[in-house]
Amino acid sequence: MGKLIVHMFVTLDGVYQAPGEPDEDLDGGFQFGGWQAPYLDAESGQLMFDEMASLDALLLGRKTYAIFANYWPNAPAEVPFTGLLNATQKYVASRTLQAVDWNPTTIIRRVPEDIARLKDEHHEVHVSGSGDLVHTLLREELVDRLNLWIYPVVLSSGKRLFDGGLRTNAWRLVTSTPFATGVVHLGYELAGAPVYGDTGLDAAGGDWPPKPSRAVLEQMKRPADPDA
Repeated sequence: MGKLIVHMFVTLDGVYQAPGEPDEDLDGGFQFGGWQAPYLDAESGQLMFDEMASLDALLLGRKTYAIFANYWPNAPAEVPFTGLLNATQKYVASRTLQAVDWNPTTIIRRVPEDIARLKDEHHEVHVSGSGDLVHTLLREELVDRLNLWIYPVVLSSGKRLFDGGLRTNAWRLVTSTPFATGVVHLGYELAGAPVYGDTGLDAAGGDWPPKPSRAVLEQMKRPADPDA
């Protein structure tokens, strides 16, 4: 089975709404669109491309698909993403969309039911943005890797990545990259159920400095790649 990899841009307070443009998503009266743009640079852009270059399918929600389909077919050829995204097999999750013209694209109606099939058919299915879709994928524990791009901005309003309704789980940090702009890239893989304990010194036996539990250390070990 292939992997489902999510790429999300979020603020320090977890907002993912409208990172790219002022009028990208005005839901709820959101007035802070375009908060990501001032922080883009060549170094982070290259890592974004490198992370997505291994995809063989792109899965998007309806709104994000509309934004991508309006831009990428006519984007400058020298931008690395142009050839990659235009050529790859695309899927758009929508109950209402009737037709698409950014080929090759297939409409999928059943989420999460169809996602297992996509993972069977592809080596890497990537998701970019598409917050509503990502909420469903996280709730159903279908995300194998979560690439978070965290920007040094607090907006105090807007749609948040980890809103209520998600399952409790632990994640394994597999990569981290800071940038001169203050942006941090963190790559996580799903690691199972959270481990709980007591931070009181009495409960810890009075040891200082404290040590992580054996269960946490085991979770942080990356399992062997069956395809390696």
